[in-house]
Amino acid sequence: MTDTRRPDRPSLEDERMTVVELPPRAPGSGPTAGDVLDRVRAFAATLPARAPEVERRGRIPADLLDGLRATGLLRAALPPALGGVELTAPQLTRAVDLLAEGDASVAWCAAVALNASLAVVSLPAEVFAELFPDPDLITATVLPPLGRAVRHDGGYLLSGRWTYASGITHADRLLAGFLTPDGTPRVAVLRTADVRVLDTWHTTGLRGTGSHDVEVADLFVPDRHTFAPPAAGAPQPLHLRADNLALKMAGIPLGIARSALACARELLTARGPALPRASAPADLAHAEALIGAADAYVYTTLDRAWAALAAGRAPERGTAALARQYAHRACREAVQHLYDLVGSAAVYTERTPLDRCLRDVITAGRHVASAERVLDAVGELRLGGDPSSPHL
Repeated sequence: MTDTRRPDRPSLEDERMTVVELPPRAPGSGPTAGDVLDRVRAFAATLPARAPEVERRGRIPADLLDGLRATGLLRAALPPALGGVELTAPQLTRAVDLLAEGDASVAWCAAVALNASLAVVSLPAEVFAELFPDPDLITATVLPPLGRAVRHDGGYLLSGRWTYASGITHADRLLAGFLTPDGTPRVAVLRTADVRVLDTWHTTGLRGTGSHDVEVADLFVPDRHTFAPPAAGAPQPLHLRADNLALKMAGIPLGIARSALACARELLTARGPALPRASAPADLAHAEALIGAADAYVYTTLDRAWAALAAGRAPERGTAALARQYAHRACREAVQHLYDLVGSAAVYTERTPLDRCLRDVITAGRHVASAERVLDAVGELRLGGDPSSPHL
């Protein structure tokens, strides 16, 4: 397999020398959550023109990564002391949603990069500052404990291979799950320059995410660069709760479907009275209703869950997961409906995004946090069971 590792990345020591530390922010200074969302909206508007290039390259070009950093989204979930604005789960989801309307691969990688907040929760402040000297460093995340480690000189020798490392070809850090010699799961924070990237991501959709396999062999990781995954129900800062990581992924199908809807409406409008079939207006409206219902379900659920958390109450378990899974199902149906509605025009990938939208929404729905097995877990929960799924 091809090794896609980039050998030109600086060492951790070089990164510490070249990154300027952020000064403490005074109360009321700096960007607000609204500012970040406005920047994301403006950046997302530039993405449709670049989406074919992102897919063709199989990765996000450097200038788009610079644009993403400039929005402030990558640091937005962090505390203000680290340059963040503590976006709520509904706001993070909307930001991902906006990006997905422009390009699903960019949105997916941005959502994954936000998982650096796990390290904020779990590491001492001085260690987080050592590993993330710049809050806009990009993180890839593969949390299943697929690695194996042996104890060695104040740390571990880590070996393993992980799949679906989204954004790994441009990421600065990798959060990789592993098992200690006694079988305890932990997460290692690795420099991506130290891992081997295997060219495995040849897929139907989300091609631009570059979600290749990665591997390491006997890589030394200091103990301080590892942490235990946050336990379910453990006290955590509200804006950095581990369960927020899955919540924001509901924005992916919503943004994709809105892009498809706008494209289909434009194509049908351009045809004037020469519509492909008499039912075309009603079919278009049906697709819009599916997307609107999914949007309302997702954001109403997120708003209620966030209000409960802010009031110190536990939100109903499984409800957000159910809304997320419904969004994938409804949006996939809507995009397929729109693809069929416009006829042969949908197959021209350089003229319309419809073919890419369909492939992206299908691929996104295969993620374990959104696949059909979520329905099994929520149904079991509602019938009095206690499913072990971490995605509820």
